Amino acid sequence: MKMRAFASEFGPEDLPTVVGEPMEKGPLNAQVGSVLPAERVDQSLLNLLSEAVYSYYFAKQAAPGLAAIAGDQPAGLSYAIESVRTTLLKQAIIGIATTIDVTTGRTASLPDALDALKRDLTTRLQVAPDDETQTALELLSYIVSMTNANNVLSLKYVRHLRNKWAGHASLDPTFDPWADAGSTVNLPLLEDALARMVNAYQDLGTLVSMSTDLQDLEAQGNIGEVLEDGSVRYQMKLGWSGANSLSQVIREEAKKGADALVQRLR
Repeated sequence: MKMRAFASEFGPEDLPTVVGEPMEKGPLNAQVGSVLPAERVDQSLLNLLSEAVYSYYFAKQAAPGLAAIAGDQPAGLSYAIESVRTTLLKQAIIGIATTIDVTTGRTASLPDALDALKRDLTTRLQVAPDDETQTALELLSYIVSMTNANNVLSLKYVRHLRNKWAGHASLDPTFDPWADAGSTVNLPLLEDALARMVNAYQDLGTLVSMSTDLQDLEAQGNIGEVLEDGSVRYQMKLGWSGANSLSQVIREEAKKGADALVQRLR
């Protein structure tokens, strides 16, 4: 007897109508390239706080409690809770990895945002050579080098764990024992990587305070909108110099949220 095919729980009428094809790399590069450097940094900082800092500290705080709860439950419920714990750890790894991603040049990572700033400063130097601009460009390059996963162990670990476990169903860990990536998640290494990225953002904020060019670029990201009555409206945005303090606030909120979740499940 022929086995019935596995079926979706949605019906054909639920499927959307999708027109055309995804945008090609060329037009995408042009569109992303038109985004103001300040907007790239704004998006990058928001990504750091929401996808990296919050996800990591939520997972770190919740994981032990979830493991303890899972151990006291019947098999089916235990597996479900353990799946949640594993998903949180994977998301934490992926979140930190988004801050160092350089695969396309079109991401909200810090290196991609810094490259956008560097391109603008390079253009300014070509038009009007200036020692201050040159110094700012060199310091931006230094920050980029400090976020290079090829050079920093903890960042390399994050990238490796994302590629080999959290983000892909890779068979590589079966044969490659590097950093025990196929069997454990090393929280101290993850947290070292995250701290380095937060401090790299803070270094950018410090550099902005010393560079009129970078101050100008940051201001371009929040040009006021003139209203009909002549008043000017500005958007509330995260200051580039606030990466450290904002990350500390987000860390505590993530831990509180994790504690509340675990407490509710007990």
